[in-house]
Amino acid sequence: MPKKVFACAFLLVTAGCPSPPEKDAKYPPQPPGCPIEVFPETPRTPTDNIGPVSSSCDENISDADCMQELKNQACKLGANVVWGVEPNPTKELGKKKFFGRAAHTK
Repeated sequence: MPKKVFACAFLLVTAGCPSPPEKDAKYPPQPPGCPIEVFPETPRTPTDNIGPVSSSCDENISDADCMQELKNQACKLGANVVWGVEPNPTKELGKKKFFGRAAHTK
């Protein structure tokens, strides 16, 4: 057993392993359905980029519902904006996909 794993196992038994550092809570996660603005290009207002988001849906799911899933993924990251989103989903391997960048207005 590697020394780090053994040390962590020992700590877990005696005092618990140290937790990984918490993610910046500047923009805490929001519940699904939170208000999200979608832009095809970079928003005109200043934003803090949070990270990429995507949705992958079966072809029998409407484009609107698949877009809502993209927005819900942005809500989980604490965003209120998604930019770089094409108006129509791409289609890959029998799935509809939307992609974008989650961000929060400054």
